[in-house]
Amino acid sequence: MDIISKAKLVNRNSLEEKTQEEAAKMGLPYYDLRKVSLTKELLENFESKDLLDFEVIPIKEEKGILKIASPDPQSDKINEFQLKYKKQFPAMETALISSESFKENEDTLSKVVKIVRSDASGELDLAELEFSEESFESFQKHIDKSEIQHLLKWVIAEGFALKASDIHIEPGNEEADIRFRIDGVLHNAGVLSKEKYKYLLSQVELRSGLKLNANHPQNGRFRVKFKNDELSVRIEVMPSLYGSDIVIRIFNVQAEFLNIADLGIRDIQIPLLESALMRPHGMILIVGPTGSGKTTTIYSILNKLNAPEIKLITLEDPIEYTLPGATQSQINEGEDFAGRLKAVLREDPDIIMLGEIRDPESAKTALQAAITGHLLISTLHANDAVTSVPRILGLVEDASSFLDAANIIIAQRLVRKICPFCIEEYKPSDAELVEINKILESLPLEHKPQKEPEFFRGKGCSHCTNIGYQGRLGIFELLRVTPDFQKAVMENATLAELKDVAIKNGMLTMEQDGFLKAVEGIVDIVEVLKVIKE
Repeated sequence: MDIISKAKLVNRNSLEEKTQEEAAKMGLPYYDLRKVSLTKELLENFESKDLLDFEVIPIKEEKGILKIASPDPQSDKINEFQLKYKKQFPAMETALISSESFKENEDTLSKVVKIVRSDASGELDLAELEFSEESFESFQKHIDKSEIQHLLKWVIAEGFALKASDIHIEPGNEEADIRFRIDGVLHNAGVLSKEKYKYLLSQVELRSGLKLNANHPQNGRFRVKFKNDELSVRIEVMPSLYGSDIVIRIFNVQAEFLNIADLGIRDIQIPLLESALMRPHGMILIVGPTGSGKTTTIYSILNKLNAPEIKLITLEDPIEYTLPGATQSQINEGEDFAGRLKAVLREDPDIIMLGEIRDPESAKTALQAAITGHLLISTLHANDAVTSVPRILGLVEDASSFLDAANIIIAQRLVRKICPFCIEEYKPSDAELVEINKILESLPLEHKPQKEPEFFRGKGCSHCTNIGYQGRLGIFELLRVTPDFQKAVMENATLAELKDVAIKNGMLTMEQDGFLKAVEGIVDIVEVLKVIKE
């Protein structure tokens, strides 16, 4: 340490000693702020301007008493501060600090963002909001003008209005980006100042029961009321370079609005599905990657099957929709599906929905349920209907029992629908035409277009927020486990051979279903070609 630094330290120590002596004369406690750690959680109970103007530093809260410090603890300003925060902190004790200590902490105090904790219930009511869903520009105006206590309401309300499934708030060095995932694609929707981002983060954490300012990933959820809709909001918070990354996932939790007719299953495929649903036992398997719409399909099926005379039990992680009349069971942390499924079987169910077949034990227990008089509906991660068969057989290790139990296997993807207000003709590229012609050649004669197929896309307009798409629709393949298919499996046929048998027995592939929907002007052929490669 050089001579100047040593002199500064001696002078500072002398100043602190004099301040401590002065505190003793005044009959007040004394703090050396060089030895005190100020907590963000405590500071965020106060307005930054008040701390600077009143020259007050909150030190700690102990046994119901707030300990505050000031270089001028007997001034009228301290009385004003105590009066302003009396409701929140009815008992305060004042201590003396050096003026130098206060100056050293002014920068910290200037960055404090007050958190309003009085409205941190587990439910958010958006009924009073009047909002526009015309564009991302209007959303930015709303969050710029919104009072800070209504910021979270605006973000969720606008996300719901724009039919976003997820809202991403991603902090940067100076500001935070808001992005909406609409129909599976992320779009830049707005920007938050650093101050508003910090406030929004605190409200998200408080409402979902998370720890404030944690340095590890957290998740939670809360409910939202919005006019005639009841939403469930799932929260994921993860520390990143410039603050916590927030993902708000929106669920419309009322399953009774889900209908098989709205999924996009073709008219010629519906009888296959209805025939499978009429069987009182067996297995219905819905397959596809994450985000392919399996949960929506499974709840649409459950909604059709649900009836007063039926005992329907679901086993989920997490429960994403509420289904009146059904017994819905949430898997607890550390608990496995197979163990809970065995308990469910003792509850005398008619229909069981298992959220996902994950491992050999849950697969074997599900198969046992399906062959002992229960209708078992579940999902599996697989690329298509045919490839799901060897995957499930590898888990259950009982090919003949599975083939006897399997009613139908449904594979699916989600494709964005063209906005009907800005639809226009689209000319595919040469590379796209190669793929299109392969699908065209594979179509059964009865499905081939009678003329040269035309394709379409959305140009973008005010109705679709200039995206060109509105909503999503499934493309499906429904695999009936026919005697021919069973025979091929038992003879160890290859995947290509199994697919040929399935097609000969009337299965339209997802590619073919997507192609037909594109020719009909419902979806974009480019979208179809993209999603079938997922």
